[in-house]
Amino acid sequence: MKLKRQTWNNILIFSVVIFFGLMLLPDYLRHQRQSNAMPEGVIALVDSRSEVLSLRFAHLTLTRTLDGWQTDKPLVISPTELAQRWLGLAGTQVDEATLQSLRPQRTAPRTLELTRSPDKEPIRITYYQQPQFWLMQNEQGQWLAVSVDRRYLFPLTKS
Repeated sequence: MKLKRQTWNNILIFSVVIFFGLMLLPDYLRHQRQSNAMPEGVIALVDSRSEVLSLRFAHLTLTRTLDGWQTDKPLVISPTELAQRWLGLAGTQVDEATLQSLRPQRTAPRTLELTRSPDKEPIRITYYQQPQFWLMQNEQGQWLAVSVDRRYLFPLTKS
């Protein structure tokens, strides 16, 4: 079977487009990775956001359902927004010397438990409310300082 000249031209054009796409793919992937990366010294509180099924505090529980997030307490904002706030938290990494210097100022520790799929252990995050920031330990055991207002993390209604 003999191919026409127009068919060969189309094959050649398609091959050139594929070649250029393959040449630009590594740069595109590198750019995507860099745009999702955090600045140096800034670390995330939770890396596995998509796996989290519930956030359990001592006084509040957020649970993921098919319709979004639900809560057991009245909030000023939607439960989905609050879950996104907590799961999107990032802060400045705290070194060991700074952590030791903050030890006398620490209040009682609080714990946030992130429940994942039933076959995985929950993630326990310890956090302290300091006068100027929150001191939190992420799932990798790294300490971070997060500067947000208390109402940003706990927007409960007065009832």
